[in-house]
Amino acid sequence: MGFMDKAKQLGDQAKQLADQAQKKLDETQTKFNESQRQKAEQQAAAGESTPGDAATGTHPPAEPETPEAPPAAEAPPPSGQPAERANETPDPFKPIQ
Repeated sequence: MGFMDKAKQLGDQAKQLADQAQKKLDETQTKFNESQRQKAEQQAAAGESTPGDAATGTHPPAEPETPEAPPAAEAPPPSGQPAERANETPDPFKPIQ
């Protein structure tokens, strides 16, 4: 068997393996798409029976409003830092003391 015959045989084997792999990929993709479609249908079916459905005109009960907390008092500056410089951005090039 010559070199060219051997190369052709290996090429045919590679093509067969690639075809098998593609078929398996297609099957797996089809199964995945089917499961996603089923999940979407189940969620849609579950969503139709929930309160707030526009088709039935029902609305979910309103949640009680929680009062907002009053703003916290400004905390004192950390020790060692003067109060007038509390909100300033520190100099990134200044050495740490």
